[in-house]
Parts: sequence; structure tokens; C-alpha cells
Amino acid sequence: MRDFDEPVRAAGPGVVVDGPAGAPTVLVIDPAGEAVHDGIPATWRPLTDTVRVVWLRVPAAPTWQSTVDKVLAAHRDDESPVRLDVVCSGPIAADVVDLVRRHEHLVNSVLLVDPETEIAAPFGKVIARTHPSADDRVPAPMPLGHPDVVNAVIERVRQ
Repeated sequence: MRDFDEPVRAAGPGVVVDGPAGAPTVLVIDPAGEAVHDGIPATWRPLTDTVRVVWLRVPAAPTWQSTVDKVLAAHRDDESPVRLDVVCSGPIAADVVDLVRRHEHLVNSVLLVDPETEIAAPFGKVIARTHPSADDRVPAPMPLGHPDVVNAVIERVRQ
């Protein structure tokens, strides 16, 4: 399991947003704290032409659970709510599913990457897993900026 306690991960913004307002939204809750340079990771940028990406960097947002609640509540208060999918990984997957349960009617799906525990929720879908092997260079959980994750998210959002 990767170590997410690097001090550099806590630097930078807690939330990064890109994409058109009013478009389908993907809320990425990232325990690794990618997007440290005030922008969405490069692999996600092509998606922001048609989808709004809200990237929550957990190491830089110590009260990330309340931030998720605020984002979901704001989505509920939109005059015409749009599709909302949530992406998360590894050690926080179960916590995110618990948070989403309180707003289940607003969320289309929770897309999981390498969850540490099995998730029993009808809206939870595992979209990527690392397969530990001698030639696997990516330790679990797979980074949310990984092209396999982005491609799986694109596939789900277009359904």
C-alpha cells in the first residue's frame, strides 16, 4: 500500500475544479493528493470539455468529509441537478460510500479504485484494481490520475 503521508501532498489547494458549470459532474476524492499544482491532473483534462471535475485532495483538506457533504448539498440545491458520479480509492472508499449514503438520491454512482474493503452498496462499482505481480510498477491503490482509471470513468459517465 502506498504511503500518503508525504508533507508535499498536504501543500496546495484542497479542491481543484475544471469543466463547464451545469455539466455532468465527477467528484474525485483523492487520498493521495494528486493535483498539487492548482489544476486537474493532465490525464483528466480532455474530460473537462464536457464534464465538470471537482478534485478534492484529502491531504490538503483535513475536513474532507464536511467538504464532500457541502459539495453534495450544493448539488442538491441546484435548480436543475445534473448527473453526479463520485470517484475514490483505497483507504477511504468505505468512508466515502458511507457519506454518499446520506445523499444517495443525488449520486449516480461511486466508482471505486482498489478499495481496501468490499463495498456492499448498489451504487458502488469497482472500476479498477491493481494486480500485484513481479512486473507491476504501480502499487495499490492505483493513482486516480492513471489512464486506466480515467478511461473507466469516461466509460461509466457516458452510460
